[in-house]
Amino acid sequence: MITATTPPAADPASALRPRRYGFALAVAGLVVVALIASSILNYVYLDTIPGRASLYGLLAVASITLGTYILVRAFDRDRATRRNHLIRAGVLIGLGVLLWLLVIDVFLYTQSAGPAVAAACALACLPTTGFGLLVVRRLDRNHKEPWRLVLVAAAWGAIVATSLVVWGETVWEASAQHALVPGPGLDTSLAFMAGTLEEIAKGLAVVLLFLVMRSEFDDVVDGIVYGAAVGLGFNFMESVSYMTNLYSIFAPEHQGAIAAGIQWYNRQVLGLFFGHATYTAYIGAGVGIARQLPARRQKVLAIVGGFIIAIAAHFTWDAWVNLFPIPNALPGIVAVHLRTLVMNGPFTAGLIALLIVGIRYEGRNLVDQMTKEAASGTGAILPEEVPVLASPWRRLRQRLQAMNRVGIAGYFKVSRLQTAQLDLAMERWHRERKELDTPLEAEQKLRERVIQLRHWVPAS
Repeated sequence: MITATTPPAADPASALRPRRYGFALAVAGLVVVALIASSILNYVYLDTIPGRASLYGLLAVASITLGTYILVRAFDRDRATRRNHLIRAGVLIGLGVLLWLLVIDVFLYTQSAGPAVAAACALACLPTTGFGLLVVRRLDRNHKEPWRLVLVAAAWGAIVATSLVVWGETVWEASAQHALVPGPGLDTSLAFMAGTLEEIAKGLAVVLLFLVMRSEFDDVVDGIVYGAAVGLGFNFMESVSYMTNLYSIFAPEHQGAIAAGIQWYNRQVLGLFFGHATYTAYIGAGVGIARQLPARRQKVLAIVGGFIIAIAAHFTWDAWVNLFPIPNALPGIVAVHLRTLVMNGPFTAGLIALLIVGIRYEGRNLVDQMTKEAASGTGAILPEEVPVLASPWRRLRQRLQAMNRVGIAGYFKVSRLQTAQLDLAMERWHRERKELDTPLEAEQKLRERVIQLRHWVPAS
């Protein structure tokens, strides 16, 4: 009699991955279907310019989606073919960003503002958004996220989340304006619309990043980093569109540049970290907390809680702006700063507190795992390396010392070694907590990679 046997121990663990990837595919499929349906409805029933922008914007979304897929798969391939896949992914993501810039700015406002103005607004927002991404990435002092994933998060926030919001808000506004008379009811409806639709659209990007790139999504700290990156990407595209639109409105009065400049300051300086970056970081924090919770019910509650806080913070800001305008008694410049500090400041402060707690918790556990790895005698992490790896400043000093000895190549070789050692410690931490869906061989491969990199690092 033939009896069924259970597969080896590695199979049940790895069997979780197809379910996760299947769920990610289902979410992505729903997003694409919603985009196509909304685009067709906008094109047929709504104004021609938004309709065409919706339809043509699908090409940008498709480019970003395909580029992200190729980018993720590139690191599952050997070194010989990885470079070609990275180039293809970069071209597709860059094409998607360019295409959407052309759609939302040049196409929508070219008749009044002109493509030169749209390009100037985009260029003005690039340095501040780049600075924001640099700061956000450096928030994780223990184990920084790869630039490629931070940029993918920003691109999804700028392209896919913006696309969903454009179509969703067009339908909502059309319905609300027909059902509600101008006044507090309509203002509250629009504030709730912005908070709900924009945070759901951005949050979907964070959830998809978690499902597809879970190996790089470790805890609440990583969730805050990726969520803030999505928010910064969204803020970039929203800033460009508002600046261009206001320029076209005030250009006849020769005040277009001033109006665009005020928008740039409000969104790219004053609101760079206080606005969308804070809101979506709460969603990322919820997903990051869910990453380390044991029960499915707890995971769902953590993710839903992150969405609720993000929507509430966003709604609070928009409702305040609509229902409580700046008092005439206060100078405008003072009132704008005070309003941002009073309304968004508490949410940003709460996020910073959560980040500090997460960094300390993560740091203690990484030091514990590095100490255990050093005691095992495998040679991947030496006892004297633990204090260095535990401190970002000492890691930097070690890289700079290598650069002084053998040049810039030494800096990057030591950096790769440090990153691999921290990856190994993080892998050990997740495995100890039973949070991994990869077989034990994955940890051994990381250990072998560290030992291999050690041979290429210049001697002290």
